[in-house]
Amino acid sequence: MLTTMFLSMWISNTATTAMLVPIVEAVMLELRSGVENIHSDSGPLLNLEALHTTLLLSIAYSANCGGTGTVTGTSPNMILKGFMEEHYPKSSELTFASWMAYNVPGMLICVCVSWIILQVLYLPCWRKQNEESKKRIRRVIASRYEELGTITFHESAVLCLFVILVLLWIFREPKFIRGWAELISADTRIGDAVPVIGILFLLFLFPAEPWRMRESDPLLKWSAVQKKLPWGLVILLGGGFALANGTQKSGLSKWLGAQMVKLSILSPFVVQIILCVCTATLTEIMSNSTVATILLPVVNEMAIAFHVHPLYLMLPVTVVSSYAFMLPVATGPNAIVFDSGRMKTIEMVKPGIAMNILCCFVQVAMVNTLGASLFDLNTFPSWVTSSGEGNWSTAFNSSNNLQ
Repeated sequence: MLTTMFLSMWISNTATTAMLVPIVEAVMLELRSGVENIHSDSGPLLNLEALHTTLLLSIAYSANCGGTGTVTGTSPNMILKGFMEEHYPKSSELTFASWMAYNVPGMLICVCVSWIILQVLYLPCWRKQNEESKKRIRRVIASRYEELGTITFHESAVLCLFVILVLLWIFREPKFIRGWAELISADTRIGDAVPVIGILFLLFLFPAEPWRMRESDPLLKWSAVQKKLPWGLVILLGGGFALANGTQKSGLSKWLGAQMVKLSILSPFVVQIILCVCTATLTEIMSNSTVATILLPVVNEMAIAFHVHPLYLMLPVTVVSSYAFMLPVATGPNAIVFDSGRMKTIEMVKPGIAMNILCCFVQVAMVNTLGASLFDLNTFPSWVTSSGEGNWSTAFNSSNNLQ
């Protein structure tokens, strides 16, 4: 689960799941080939079907949770980042470093929660397990590791450049010290895209085999980019930004936000819980990027109406939009493990309900404790008014016109 979570922080949740599911299938094939006929005095035979379901669900849950750990981990995170940069250019709270500082603890807690839920439902710790089964699992994993061989220069170079990129992201504006972006230029704002372009240039420049300088291909070829870059994701994000901008420009988000002012009789904390529950429900039947694109402009206007920090409501909505654990169609990881395990829908719904409830609770707790400290969520920031977003006379007029 920790491996899946870590990989999902940096690459797509679906790709991570697709990488790890074959390993689970290989482990189960090895176990079924020899363990089913083994009867040992050390304890009852391992329940293979329960183990299969547990391993597959653990991959899906870890991938969904892991995507929340970094800004680039999943689409809603990038949608929120883009929304803040477009509508609140003077805000500087949401950076790669601050996002990790806030979300990594919550991500780890949610993964631990998922492990506990799966253990209780499918592999209770009070049941003795067959030692022969454990040995076979270790053998399969060890053989798969040996098949990888030694790390090549190509892989080492890409890994080094990736680590450099992450460090550049973290220390661009780390808050506790002056970031390198401020040292380079105090007047011009340098975004997260700048180090990406720089590292990409180096990937095209450095040879994959430096001992054959002239004949060697670069670390990254344009033909590989054309074939493997998820252009659909680029179009999806661009379309999401366009849709969000359309709801803003048309006045729809302000009108919806104005209607939500009726909830002002409730405390912002209660409204936050309601929004998290609604988001967790919607994301089971809609993609997380669609949910974030539709809700964030509306939630932003609600925050302004309640005179609270926009991130107080937008941050939990963004993170919870990735908490889709119940239905196979909710996310790519869910669909992959559901098809691989040939499991029944109820087998995913049962632990998924518990995951949704507990992870929403974790997120609400995190945003009101760690989030409030990191992003100063207990104050209404001046950059909201200076950006023109805080003028609610416009929202009121828009609501009247649309009625």
